[in-house]
Amino acid sequence: MDYEIAFDQEENAYRVFADVEFAAIAEWVSEYLKDKEAVQRVWQAASLAEKDNEITEFQHGIFHVMISPEGVAVKRRVDMSQAEDEIKAMFDTQSGFFQASNDGVESECGLDDLIDLIENWHDFQQ
Repeated sequence: MDYEIAFDQEENAYRVFADVEFAAIAEWVSEYLKDKEAVQRVWQAASLAEKDNEITEFQHGIFHVMISPEGVAVKRRVDMSQAEDEIKAMFDTQSGFFQASNDGVESECGLDDLIDLIENWHDFQQ
């Protein structure tokens, strides 16, 4: 996974920036792994997945995270209900052409990539 950890001047904090493919993972790490305990919980879940083939799931706000022996999957919900009428209006009479979805965005990566990212993120948080 290609990513960059950089200082975001608007938020006055470090964030993880990644390609669109890994955007949900980068956003989840930036938003919810801000303290030492949260980072340690993810490390522990990755370790359990690697050594004991355990699956751990987290719900952090709009993010659903599943860490398994295959890697991590992060799903980010998107609430399209507010924009649905405006988007349908863009298609005029073809309102059946567009269906709003709250499925959101999903990113996946391997355990090794997750562990590397968490280690680097932990270093920045100290």
